[in-house]
Amino acid sequence: MKREPARAGREDEDIAMQVFQGKSHSADARQAVAEATEGFRLGGATPDLVIVFASTAQDPDALAAALAERFVGAKVIGCTTAGEILDDGHAKGALVVSAIVSPSVRWAVRLVGALGDLDEPRAQRIADELFAELGTTRDAADPARTFCLTLIDGLSMKEEHVVSMMADALGGLPLLGGSAGDDLAFRQTRVFAEGKAHQGAAVFVLAESKLPYEIIKHQHYKATSRSVVITRADVAARRVYEIDGYPALEAYARALGLSPAEIDGDVCFMNPLLFVYGGENYVRSIQRVEPDGSIVFYCGIEEGMVLSIGGHEEMVGALDRDLSAISAKSGKADLFIACNCILRALETDKRGLFDDLGRVLSKTARHVIGFDTYGEQLNGLHINQTLVGVALRGEARS
Repeated sequence: MKREPARAGREDEDIAMQVFQGKSHSADARQAVAEATEGFRLGGATPDLVIVFASTAQDPDALAAALAERFVGAKVIGCTTAGEILDDGHAKGALVVSAIVSPSVRWAVRLVGALGDLDEPRAQRIADELFAELGTTRDAADPARTFCLTLIDGLSMKEEHVVSMMADALGGLPLLGGSAGDDLAFRQTRVFAEGKAHQGAAVFVLAESKLPYEIIKHQHYKATSRSVVITRADVAARRVYEIDGYPALEAYARALGLSPAEIDGDVCFMNPLLFVYGGENYVRSIQRVEPDGSIVFYCGIEEGMVLSIGGHEEMVGALDRDLSAISAKSGKADLFIACNCILRALETDKRGLFDDLGRVLSKTARHVIGFDTYGEQLNGLHINQTLVGVALRGEARS
């Protein structure tokens, strides 16, 4: 397998944060870790945090073991994916690794299993442990400098429950992240933490930065004047049987001015439904239409929920507009951690836009690492067809 050498972070004396990144397409887990981290010049230092995103080409258990051996004593977190992002490049079948060495950011990590059993007292204990590891408390944490990154089993169907519990337990601190993928096989997704690859689990990473950070939420859809109401659904299965009192497919097609026979995958991801909350739009993407005309969604729905039909924008221009506004205000970041919906990736691939989007991301940060998700989390919500991320800086810049 052709090797892609690791890219060392900038080591100028005026840059406090160092980011070491690399990628490998080797299917052998040990070889992939060796190739991806070959150029890391750590000088004997233990990274403060190691982030890894991996395809299903590498065995997750072997990969977790190889990473633990490579980064002894380091906090290593990550997940399996539906696509990998490193700097301005998008990959399939790869392992991407980012090792962060920075006195400006501190990290605390907790692995959470048995997601269905997560209740308020347990969530509070987990949050308390994260705060204690950073030597702070919920009340003392500065929301302008503290956030939580989460990675969760993307087939657990527990995202809504887990992130709402943890968002409350964190006392309103920003929470963002993504659902692990498995290259659209929909068989098994894993999260990496504590030297192993875990199923049915989530990892929470509480970060405290000396400098302000930026949370980015980008989607290229806007609410139109057309709206519908979910009138019968199996909430646990995210399956909608009736919309506006009519069979779901029939009502959805009518809202688009189409016949049910014209509804296919392309129509669904170009016309998602939007949930408006707090003045913000949150996408509810259609996963599939069942033979009986019911519709299964990628994230949570409820009976009585009012949803707007989404109107499509041009993706590259919309992303450039949103990220340029942030860069103009705060300057170029040292690191951007990105969680990008698989539906966005499928659209990007179909339209041949990966290079264009990569150039936009590279203008935002000196280093970018991310993955294509089975869903995105932002604060207490689970959403779709969105890019969420966090931009971090190692030192103040004018």
